[in-house]
Amino acid sequence: MNNNPPGPGRGDPPLQNANPQAQAGSPGGFPPMGIPDPVDGAFLGGVPTKSLDLPLTIFFMILFILGAYVHLSIYRRNAKRGHKFLISDLIFEFCMVRTVTCIFRITWSIVTTRGVVLAALITENAGAVVLFAVNIFFAQRLVRSIHPRVGWCTAFGQFTLFLLFSVPAIIVLNVTSTIITFLSPGNLDRLEVTDDLVKFGTGWNMFLAVFPVIVVAGSLCFPGPEPEKFGSGSTRVKVALLFSGAFLLITGHAIRLYGLVNKMPPGTDSIIYGKAVFYTTGFMFELIVVAAYACGRVDLRFHVPNGSSGPGDYSGNKDKSGYSVGEIERLIDDLEVPHQIMRERKGAEDMEMVFAIFFATKKEKEKQSDESLDDKTIVEGESQQPSEVLLPDRPTRVTRRQTVIDAFKGRPPPPEMEHANDQTYPDITDFYIQIDDGKPPHRQTRPSMSSEPNAKQGYDPRYHPRTQQQYWGTSPPYANEKEAMKSIDLR
Repeated sequence: MNNNPPGPGRGDPPLQNANPQAQAGSPGGFPPMGIPDPVDGAFLGGVPTKSLDLPLTIFFMILFILGAYVHLSIYRRNAKRGHKFLISDLIFEFCMVRTVTCIFRITWSIVTTRGVVLAALITENAGAVVLFAVNIFFAQRLVRSIHPRVGWCTAFGQFTLFLLFSVPAIIVLNVTSTIITFLSPGNLDRLEVTDDLVKFGTGWNMFLAVFPVIVVAGSLCFPGPEPEKFGSGSTRVKVALLFSGAFLLITGHAIRLYGLVNKMPPGTDSIIYGKAVFYTTGFMFELIVVAAYACGRVDLRFHVPNGSSGPGDYSGNKDKSGYSVGEIERLIDDLEVPHQIMRERKGAEDMEMVFAIFFATKKEKEKQSDESLDDKTIVEGESQQPSEVLLPDRPTRVTRRQTVIDAFKGRPPPPEMEHANDQTYPDITDFYIQIDDGKPPHRQTRPSMSSEPNAKQGYDPRYHPRTQQQYWGTSPPYANEKEAMKSIDLR
């Protein structure tokens, strides 16, 4: 007697498989035929070919190189005049990443190896997130301009900073997961984990792409004060430029996310995986954003003053509506003066107040002496070069012993003057008295033209003052005076 179950007869339907898991297909979304090698999977844009992808990729590579050159030139030109706009440098780095992506796709069209395919996919998925960070910077500045109190609050600032720091972390996560996927063919458990990590990283990048649109649109929906003006151009143009770039990037990243979540078998004819969609939503949209940011001069429109840290800093309006407790404490700390902030902050009607005690570290006399010394230094510095300034001589050190000795000594007598070297002037009056035998000097009467009838003294040219020297009294000539001076005791 045959106890085996009867097999299906000719024309009968086949028996159902006892393993429902094999019928439903392997977990992870793979087809029932088994776990395919990631290298042989379906990719966005398909496998590059020499006839179509090679010339098209070279064309996009040249455009990305041109975009990198333009933004790098803008950055260097601004840096020369002290206007460092680092966002232009980020756009330059994105263009260089896309250039490397094009190089690997060109290589992929010629050589199909595991390493080339892996490098092409890594650079393709890790490039667009740099532009997401650029849009987050723009959105942060727009929110701070439209609603200063909300944009400058600590929560919003820390959250945007967290998003910016998450960009390199997500890049590392996606790159690591992709590498593990390509190095683990046939390992189902490992492929499931890496697939989930890649999905999480791609979903987070989608949130980064949408975040600028959400926050800027939300700030525009709520009424507030007049937006602060920063950079060049109106706020409408800045918002339109940001939204146009963000929507193009969101469209391209949505295609990548859809292709990752809804995996297709190799050789699929889906439009999402086609070359037209890949080059349009990928390279073309990104080039439009790069060109729009260069032609729109985001380096001028989104430029803010250096050191901006609160409401009113963007527009330069120092008449701020108010300060919070944290802002006041931060401003006090910036003074760099020794101080102590009191703990009691509640005043009348629950008004928050900040009490601070400042400690003076310099006396007024020292301050005045320092100011006089500074003025003297400035005056001397204007008259002569700094190298010609001579320091005063160092005073002689007087010890305590010398002070005691000088106290017991009497005051030294004044030094006697030597008569030989005495340079005092002689008494001229006494000098002439001694010469004229005690008679005071008198002036000789000068003859005139009319003195002949009266004084019996006519005019004689020999006695003209120009021809003959006249002396006081009856003094001898000059030679006799010199001899007489030698014999006079001038003491």
